[in-house]
Amino acid sequence: MGIENLDIKNYREIVDNATQLVNGKPSKERQVQKARIKAILNGGVEGMKALLGEKMESSDADLLPAPNMLQSGIDRLAQKISGIPQVRVDILNHNTSDRAKFRAEKLERIVSSYDEKQNLSLQLGQAARWLPGYGYCAWIITTRTDKNGYIYPTAELRDPYDTFPGNFGPDQQPRELAVLRRVPRYKLAQLYPEFAKEILNPDESETNEASYGPGGVGQQYETDRQSNWEDNTGQGVRIIEYYDVGGTYVVFPEKNMILDFIPNFLSGTPFIFMKRLAFDELKGQYDHVIGLMAMMAKINIMSAIAMEDSVFTETNISGELESGQYRKGRFAVNYLAPGTQVSKPQNNIPYQLFQQVDRLERQLRMVGGYPVTDDSQSPNSFVTGAGLSELNSTMSLMINEYREIVKHGLQQMDAKRLEMDTLLAAQFPELKKKPITGFYAGTSFSENYSPLADIAGEYRTRRVYGVMAGFDEPQKIVTGLQLLQAGVIDTETLQDNIDGLDNIAKVQERIRKNKAENVLFESVLARSAQGDMAATMAVIAIYEYPGEMTDILKMFYTPQEPQLPPAEQAIIEQQMMQEQAGPPSVAQALGGGM
Repeated sequence: MGIENLDIKNYREIVDNATQLVNGKPSKERQVQKARIKAILNGGVEGMKALLGEKMESSDADLLPAPNMLQSGIDRLAQKISGIPQVRVDILNHNTSDRAKFRAEKLERIVSSYDEKQNLSLQLGQAARWLPGYGYCAWIITTRTDKNGYIYPTAELRDPYDTFPGNFGPDQQPRELAVLRRVPRYKLAQLYPEFAKEILNPDESETNEASYGPGGVGQQYETDRQSNWEDNTGQGVRIIEYYDVGGTYVVFPEKNMILDFIPNFLSGTPFIFMKRLAFDELKGQYDHVIGLMAMMAKINIMSAIAMEDSVFTETNISGELESGQYRKGRFAVNYLAPGTQVSKPQNNIPYQLFQQVDRLERQLRMVGGYPVTDDSQSPNSFVTGAGLSELNSTMSLMINEYREIVKHGLQQMDAKRLEMDTLLAAQFPELKKKPITGFYAGTSFSENYSPLADIAGEYRTRRVYGVMAGFDEPQKIVTGLQLLQAGVIDTETLQDNIDGLDNIAKVQERIRKNKAENVLFESVLARSAQGDMAATMAVIAIYEYPGEMTDILKMFYTPQEPQLPPAEQAIIEQQMMQEQAGPPSVAQALGGGM
């Protein structure tokens, strides 16, 4: 199916929908807020200007004493929700057969290989900042080819700044998605030579630089400029990648035309959308606290100005100054007429300023869900123990909600990637068997799989966080040992939740070996204490060669053939010689000779 197969009605509908998603009034209003959030979180002079919404010189803005609590808060939050939840495939109908278990584990390894191939850990780290910052993020389901020519399904993360979702259904998922890009005209003409004439001849009646309008109080934001994500320079002609259940359309809004169309064969939209839960519309975590942060910045500025004025107060002269200019400094000399008085007024800093800063910070942390303990600060200066407990409880609930959003999104991603893999195998015979590598259950793996046989239409997974997800390492160890002692978890679960144990199977093997060696060595020591000379010699050998302890213990415990008395040994040897000589002749048996 190509562009030529699109009917006129559908063609016009696609172009209109794509253009409306980007240029519609709701998108324009949302883009203004996204531009402000983006500037504040990036910090610096532009961030200060976006925060205060006032015209100021760059040199002044760079020196303003305003901590960027939004940027600090979103980093702390992202670090708690960016971990990849483990993939699980449930065995249906409580099937306990080895075949069912093997197939479930095989699917888990396949999905784990998807995650590793697309660097999901890094993508989630970025998405965990965009999700609370902008209120949403999106992945596009597509394919990638490795160096050996094998094609695998993958999910590409898109910058929410350039992403515009459509209306949401009851499942909280949009039915369409538009991604704004800028491409130089000559590159676009190279990609689509059949449309080179239209691309290289801009329509002068239309402007390609659509403005999203003013943003904030007294501040005009450059909202049409594309982000720096994916090597975007923000220059060139605008194109829109439009995604719906039918497929992917490359729309050229300047000419109201479709440049390309890639049909979608998945049983749903070719994208995954994660959105923050809000009351009525898409909102970021800190959209409603910008005013508090701006007020806090202004009070900090006023406090700094008051402190400077109190140190460098003005000099008042009553009378006549003969030198014509009042000089300051260590070696300054001033000549005053008789009766002239010099005074410096007292300039006390209003203590209310500092009280107000603490108040605003407390409010900012409360409504933003950003506890002071995340900054390794003592809370005693401005919040009670009860308030701290409430603050941490609020933070935990918020983290759990974000993790639920991430889990749901990744489960959708797993289903679409598994479905894409089976579709590829059905279409291309060379993809019916492919290699995968990765890390699963604490152990690295490398094997082959068949999408048609190993996946076989089973696209459902379950993503789960560990029992100690979000804990730091000391908390994990202490809590894990407590749960292990209480019988809530087993040793392997504890090991799974401790960072740094890359190969749990080998760790467990070494633990079992060490336990066996300790038991055997204690037995040797006990026998040596009882006067067993062989045990004593084994202890001495282990002392002298500790690296050969395993071999020494193995030799000591290997059963030895018992030693017989010499007379019995001679009879046995004679019998063995007779058996080797064969049975006696008839004459020998009768006592005769030959």
